Amino acid sequence: MIKDIALVQFDLGAVISTGWHIFWKHIRSIVPVFLIVYIPINIGLSFVPIDYLIETHGLRGFRMYMRIVQLTELLFGVLATMALAKLIESSILGKPVTWQQALRHALSRWGASIGTGLLAGVILLGLFLLLIVPGIIWSLYYSFFVFVVALRGLSGKAALDYSKGIVKGQWWRVFGYLLVIELLGTISSLIVVIPFFFTPDARILEIISGTLCDIISALFICMTIVFFLNNNYLRIRSEQSQEAPQDSKPGEESPAPQA
Repeated sequence: MIKDIALVQFDLGAVISTGWHIFWKHIRSIVPVFLIVYIPINIGLSFVPIDYLIETHGLRGFRMYMRIVQLTELLFGVLATMALAKLIESSILGKPVTWQQALRHALSRWGASIGTGLLAGVILLGLFLLLIVPGIIWSLYYSFFVFVVALRGLSGKAALDYSKGIVKGQWWRVFGYLLVIELLGTISSLIVVIPFFFTPDARILEIISGTLCDIISALFICMTIVFFLNNNYLRIRSEQSQEAPQDSKPGEESPAPQA
């Protein structure tokens, strides 16, 4: 199935099964990356007084906590996502890298990712202030920007426009696929954390449960990366066919960074 990623459009089943296969194929590289990135994040989050916030501010306190979680994802969690994207595409292109190389690559694109994320946030905030619907539409347009920054050497508005170009024309398909993947990830995380509801209230257990959830989330990030790459390769192949049909070779001319 992986060899067809630049040749045929994957349906949802193919995206899920290919992501599953890639996750287990690279599990020995994925785990170190996610442990290095997420253990410090979860240690830091364990000191956030979520119980106090909820007791004092109610729903507003919970929203405050979720904003903190989102901020840590934007600033630090993105490193794991970019490293995973590098691992997967390098393997698909026949130029595998180690997890150390993938993490170094993610660090080299870290600033670009944060800057692009902040720009996307400003644009989306403006759209949401105007109307809810445009904000939702453009949120999905920008859903692949992290992978674009990590794998295509772009940043800022160029990366956002590149992501939009992949989604445009198939907005509902992208929405449906990403929604299913997100729901599967949420259900899997709940299954992992439920046993911890019956354990003593200890910070170390909170850190362990959070880190396990993050490693499980890597499976569904793999699926999203597969979905991105499949659509991206097909777009590149289509553009190459229009420009020079005789020279078009799927995946070979992909603007992926050199491994």
